[in-house]
Parts: sequence; C-alpha cells; structure tokens
Amino acid sequence: MSYCVNCGVELDKSAKKCALCSTPVINPNEKNEPAAAEKPFSETLQLPKSIKKEFVAFAVSVIMLIPNIVMLFLNIFFIRQGFWSIYVLASSLLLWVLFVFPFFAKKRRPYLMWAFDTAAVGGFFFTVFALHGVGAVVTQSTLGIIALISVAVLLLIIWSRYKKHHWTANVIVFLVETTAVSFFAGLLTSYFTGNFNFFIVGIVISVCTLVMTAFFIYCNRSKHIRNWLNKAFYL
Repeated sequence: MSYCVNCGVELDKSAKKCALCSTPVINPNEKNEPAAAEKPFSETLQLPKSIKKEFVAFAVSVIMLIPNIVMLFLNIFFIRQGFWSIYVLASSLLLWVLFVFPFFAKKRRPYLMWAFDTAAVGGFFFTVFALHGVGAVVTQSTLGIIALISVAVLLLIIWSRYKKHHWTANVIVFLVETTAVSFFAGLLTSYFTGNFNFFIVGIVISVCTLVMTAFFIYCNRSKHIRNWLNKAFYL
C-alpha cells in the first residue's frame, strides 16, 4: 500500500504521480536507473533528400563520363576506324538527359524536361543518321514522327496539370493521342518514302486504338463500371 508523501492520499501501485496533487511517486524499493542522456549529434551524417538526389545524380554522371572519355581517347589515338566513339557519346547523352538530368531539378519542371527530352531524342537520331549516311527521306520522316510524339506528350502534360481527372479519362486522352499520332505518322512516312503500306499500318493501329477509346469512354461514363474497375485493379 502506497501513500502520497505530500497529501497522504492512497496511491495505485502503477501510479507515477499523485492523482490529487500531482506529486511524483517515489518508491525506495524500486531501483530507478537514470535515463541515458541523449547524444547532441547523430553518429551518422544525415543529408537532406534533395542533396542525396543531387549527389547520386552527380555520381552517376561521373560514372557515365569516364567510359566516354576513354572511348574518345581510344578513337583518336588507337582505333582510328571512323568516328565510332560518337555513337557511344550520343547514346550516353540521351540516357543522361532522360534518366539522370531530372534528379538535378529541385522542383518538378515537366515542361523543361519535355523540352530537353525532345531535343535529346531528336539530336540522337539526327547524329546517328548523319554518321551512318542515312538518306534525307528517312531522317525527315523520323524527325517528323518524333515531333508528333513530342506534341502529343506536351498536350498530355497540359491535360494532366489542368486539373485532377479520373484515370479512365487519362487513358482516353492517351488513346486519342495515340490514334492521331499513328494516323499522321503513317501519312507522313508514306509521303516521304512513297510507300503507301506505312499509311495502311497507321490506319490499322488507329482503328484498334479507336475501339479501345470507345470502350473506355463507356467505362468513364458509367460510375458502376468505374468502381468495379477500381476494385478489380486496386486503383
């Protein structure tokens, strides 16, 4: 049986302080070990997440840069069979812009990333085609398709940032853009190459995506089906 040393009220065995006067309960029969003092500094260096991302991106950039310098050195002084090192440099630059460069940005900048990605992809194909001696027809048609895809991606970014939409609406926009890109890519390729088969392939792909678009339009209008899809795919 325990009592408060201040007011004398009877205390519960598990009480840490008096329920009446809030005086701390001191039991001489219990060994009270002093709490370990907290260390003023952490033993491990804690870095902000932004610094960690930039550090990882910097490390990956250095790792990618070293083999490119080695390849360029070998191409200039030892293996002088054409400008084969340019292929390696162009591929590394494309991968760096697509996957490493975004980690240097402190904020999400989709329009800036879109511009850099478009320039990197277009520059890569233009460089490879120029070094490989690909004709102007293939180069123009390829760059035209890249431009179409780039415009479609830009419209998708604008759509997604305008306001929040249900995922079925996003799928519809994506399929509509795929339909348009397939149609005009086939038309553009047929125009530059003179081969009508490319246009037929574009029409076939467009018809398939239009059928899928009609299905998702129906799903988007039906609240019951949208809820069922959310449960079925855990969305």
